[in-house]
Amino acid sequence: MRKIRGAFLVGATILVLPMVVGAPGAAIAQRIGITSAVTGDPTGKPPDEIERVLHVGIDVTAGEVVTTGAADRAHLLFLDGTALTISNQAQVTLDRFVYDADQKLGDLAITATKGVFRLVGGRISKKTPVIVVTPSATLTIRGGIAMFSVEPTKTTATFVFGHEMTMTSQGRTQSVTAPGFQVSTFLGQAPGPAMRPARGSLADNIGRLEAGAGRPGSGADGAAKATGFADANSGKGPNAPGPIQGGPAPRSPGTANGPGGQPRMGGPGIGGGGFDPGLGPAPLNPLGGASAPRPVP
Repeated sequence: MRKIRGAFLVGATILVLPMVVGAPGAAIAQRIGITSAVTGDPTGKPPDEIERVLHVGIDVTAGEVVTTGAADRAHLLFLDGTALTISNQAQVTLDRFVYDADQKLGDLAITATKGVFRLVGGRISKKTPVIVVTPSATLTIRGGIAMFSVEPTKTTATFVFGHEMTMTSQGRTQSVTAPGFQVSTFLGQAPGPAMRPARGSLADNIGRLEAGAGRPGSGADGAAKATGFADANSGKGPNAPGPIQGGPAPRSPGTANGPGGQPRMGGPGIGGGGFDPGLGPAPLNPLGGASAPRPVP
């Protein structure tokens, strides 16, 4: 088993550069988060750039395609404190991210092509659901944690904790608000009813997400723990002031103007502490013994 390389490069301070006005057509990659922990050699392909290995501390950008092999895993932290754990043999595109900490508005959308993922909502999801597009469905996750498995013709999403998760396909939407319930759909079909997964049925997905599943603090979440990044962002209350991160504020909740700005991450790495994006009630954990982080209250 490969040893996960811990995250040690992220600082709690986020600086925002003034808008840079360049020549027409000039493209600037928009930093939207950071690689906080990895196993193996996951890769990232930013728009109009060559593919590179995502080592700990490398920024990820809007439009980047992240791919993992059979022995790879990755854990990403977005600038609002949202955390995305990516299993082996997975692919996801970071379509859109915009966050204005002063206006308390933001927008985050990804396209999951294949693999298993766990998303822990940060400050954006308190007001605007995070959107996940798969080959067979569209998911929304508001204020909580969800795990979803994506295959070419099937999507299964488990609601771990939070306000609401929805799955939409073929013009029909299934809503889940009870922790521990899941919904599935096949390509070209409407979502099925929400139901509890059979005991032990999530073990394979957990194993793909966490090399050391079942041991508190192990795996990508445990490695991200030491950064303090989520505590400095999603750990803040919804009314905490702050600069624009990742781009201009959307016109209204759920309507983004597109990515912009060019924030930097600075300051020394923070050791110790826990990856816990805010205090809150302990969630009902259907993840077969793995310790799930808690969402922002």
